[in-house]
Amino acid sequence: MKNKNQSDDPLEPGKFYILNNKYDEALKFFLNYLSNDPGNPEVYYHLGLIYETKNEIDKAKDMYEKVLSILPGHVFAKKRLDKLVGI
Repeated sequence: MKNKNQSDDPLEPGKFYILNNKYDEALKFFLNYLSNDPGNPEVYYHLGLIYETKNEIDKAKDMYEKVLSILPGHVFAKKRLDKLVGI
């Protein structure tokens, strides 16, 4: 049985790393997660955030585009991508 503080979100550890500015750990987490769930748009979205933070803009754009290819209505990925391409 889970206590009420435990999350049902399997991406929680990676998000925790991002919130604590541990981008290399977050990157490892999400890349590893991707090997088990390659169709998960949220994984690509968070990879985009990490790459954007690390100023790897081309990689960030690629990740946001991948999100939108899987889930065209992903509002946050669209906003981040639009910002990066200067729309």
